[in-house]
Amino acid sequence: MMLALLCVSAHGADSPEVQAPSSDSVKNQGKVRNQEEVMDQEDEEDHKEDANNLDIDAYLNLGIDHYGSFHDKKAKDSTTNYLLRKAKLGFDYRLNKEWRAELGLNYSHEGNDQDLELGDANIDYRGFKFAHIQVGRMLEPFGFERLGGFSSLITNERSLATSVFAPGRSSYGIRLNDKKKAYTWALGVFQESSDSESPQSVTGRFTMAPVRGDAFTLHMGLAASYRDLQEQSFQIKDEAEVFSADNVVRSARFDADTSTLLGGELAWLYKSVTFSSEVMSEQVTQTDDTQWDYSGFYAQLSFLVTGEQREYSKGEFKRIKPQSQYGAVELVTRFSAVDLRDHELGAKAQVLLMGINYYLKKSFLIRLNYLMPDISGNALNDNPEGDAITLRAQYRF
Repeated sequence: MMLALLCVSAHGADSPEVQAPSSDSVKNQGKVRNQEEVMDQEDEEDHKEDANNLDIDAYLNLGIDHYGSFHDKKAKDSTTNYLLRKAKLGFDYRLNKEWRAELGLNYSHEGNDQDLELGDANIDYRGFKFAHIQVGRMLEPFGFERLGGFSSLITNERSLATSVFAPGRSSYGIRLNDKKKAYTWALGVFQESSDSESPQSVTGRFTMAPVRGDAFTLHMGLAASYRDLQEQSFQIKDEAEVFSADNVVRSARFDADTSTLLGGELAWLYKSVTFSSEVMSEQVTQTDDTQWDYSGFYAQLSFLVTGEQREYSKGEFKRIKPQSQYGAVELVTRFSAVDLRDHELGAKAQVLLMGINYYLKKSFLIRLNYLMPDISGNALNDNPEGDAITLRAQYRF
């Protein structure tokens, strides 16, 4: 049986004088009321969607990875891989305002490795006012960066911390959720695969945007997940932000009973500057009751040199809309670190990233990332050195 813990003046006078409010007070109160009315109106309009409508989403992401011995388990000094990072074809069908269905297919190709994967495949019922109900295959509600769409990322890959800790897409699940302009929440029960003995989880997330304005927006969030690992073998393995590299960052391996994931989110937008960060931790209980504690975080900062401002909606950053016909340019830096070393086993690793992005309209982008990794503890080779460069070009149809 699985358990889930989810985060959760009066002044009197004998002879009062009645004074008319100042003009500034009236203006400020009017602004507050107008903002609240706009937010309420936006939330209501989100429920008024076209009936019997099919949206098709498709994009192609191609790339090159070049890395040194750090990312190669055999300590090869230099490796260059050409890859089809991701090709996606997605369908979103709205039967009416209550019923909606989603289906996605993802394909990747690198060297001799090909992968055709079923993406989101679920049915969504929106007839209740308090929540939507989704049933099927979907992402678990954990992690600001994980839940943002791949095509909307500011870097070529998600951070080391997100890749290590944030759960991915489960084969089966049922989720309750609601998204408003000022807050979102989601709670669900999930199973990793079709095998009845595969890991199961209860995962929930709550976000809020206490400040939303034209120039500045603040996002905060909390997430938690309790996971029944079914006494299966457990080990964290990650390629350290280079998709085609080897899984060189690793924890100890052991048979695990349960684990608990916790995550905190903080992000803000100020004009052309975007900041996002998350902290995550996981406590894993071995079958003999030994406790293993792991943690990680990242902090990411970007600046749109050409003056655009990234949009925020319902707990997510949106894609850039260039102001000029010549496109938009963005500079980005990120630091990510994980501590997978406990009981004198496992590794500690970090990656410093510097990057530049070019956006042409909303359909085409190029991202170039330079990564400087470091590792301590148990490494796969005796010479874990060498930086990495990743290049991506993406076209949205």
